[in-house]
Amino acid sequence: MASDKKKLTVSLLDYGAGNVRSVRNAIISCGYSIIDITNPSQIAQADVIIFPGVGSYHSAMTVLQSKGYDSALRDYLSSNKPYLGICLGMQTLFESSEETVGNPLPGLGVIPGKVIKFDETKRSVPHIGWNGTIQHQKSPAMRYISEKNEEVYFVHSYYAPITTENSQWVLTRTSYEGQEYISSVQKGNVVATQFHPEKSGKVGLNFIKGFLEVSLFYMHIICTFMYYTIATCAHVFIVPSVSFTVCGRWHPITNNTHPR
Repeated sequence: MASDKKKLTVSLLDYGAGNVRSVRNAIISCGYSIIDITNPSQIAQADVIIFPGVGSYHSAMTVLQSKGYDSALRDYLSSNKPYLGICLGMQTLFESSEETVGNPLPGLGVIPGKVIKFDETKRSVPHIGWNGTIQHQKSPAMRYISEKNEEVYFVHSYYAPITTENSQWVLTRTSYEGQEYISSVQKGNVVATQFHPEKSGKVGLNFIKGFLEVSLFYMHIICTFMYYTIATCAHVFIVPSVSFTVCGRWHPITNNTHPR
């Protein structure tokens, strides 16, 4: 497995708004190498992208637009390649946010809905500290996390409400002083969390570990598919391997047959 991990390079999208050292350390501790995204052209070539957004939504989207990352990310996400967004990395997936200055900035628009601010008249804002999650769907990305109400770490003033339109995206939900909201999402190979897995101790590290292992599995499927396609075009007969039988499932993260 160690040699396999070296073949999967994590592309880290650090847009320069804050320190992401803890995310780097988490990825490295799971045994994977990292390359920093410094140009939009790198996004299409990435095996897996982790976007640990920090700061404000407006600042994040402004930088993504000015550097040309936004359109490249939309293309990447539409291809269903592995993606893990953290905090703002999740909020920017939505259509818009109340956290804007001046003219509203559209989000990446992958998930229906608008990110809104917690009502300060009803609860303390920002929400800082440990809180539990309630799982809505099964995911091999959470294969190392027990089904009991494990707590993870949050730091945020804005949240994504659960709606009919985005309910199929909800991986977990959380309640903060009476307000329920989306604490993580997943559809296909696109995963994102409102909480900070890199600051959530063993539970968070296991989340990142599970996500990257499934991403590695996905990469192997794609490489096998390309190999067989090339072999077929060259009219070379190859006896298909047993592992190739999962290629019909294009969403390995939600594939319950993923090997444990």
